[in-house]
Amino acid sequence: MKTSEVAKLLGVNPRTVTKWIHQFELNCEKNELGHFDFSEEDVESLREVQKTMQQGSRRQGVVTKVVDEEMTGLLQQQLDELLSRVIENERRTEEKAGEIVTFQILEHRKELDTLHKHIQKLEGTIEELETKLKDQHSVRETRKAAPKWRTFLTGLFSF
Repeated sequence: MKTSEVAKLLGVNPRTVTKWIHQFELNCEKNELGHFDFSEEDVESLREVQKTMQQGSRRQGVVTKVVDEEMTGLLQQQLDELLSRVIENERRTEEKAGEIVTFQILEHRKELDTLHKHIQKLEGTIEELETKLKDQHSVRETRKAAPKWRTFLTGLFSF
């Protein structure tokens, strides 16, 4: 059925029929010349659009009535594909997060090893200083203080 025939059946302008097809994304077939070729189902869909338009309701609600099972199946397929992609992205994200955590742990381990080496060097230095300090105290203790009378006499006779 041609656009003009459908327009006469509905009592509207042929451009209105074309506008509804595009506006409400109806799946109408075209012939080899690119003109719409309407089936009875298409005419019924257009009648539903016309009723809804006459009731004052615009595009809202019309789309849900017009969408057929094929469109629903296509949407479901796209939704499933998107869901599988989201799941795959979540898996990859978790994998990358695990790799990052492992890398960070290794870096922290290297830092801890470096700090441990510095601590060992500091402990060695402290031990050396303590040993030197003990040696100095022992040298001072082994040197006995000269008797007071000796220091007094050397002070008198020193020129």
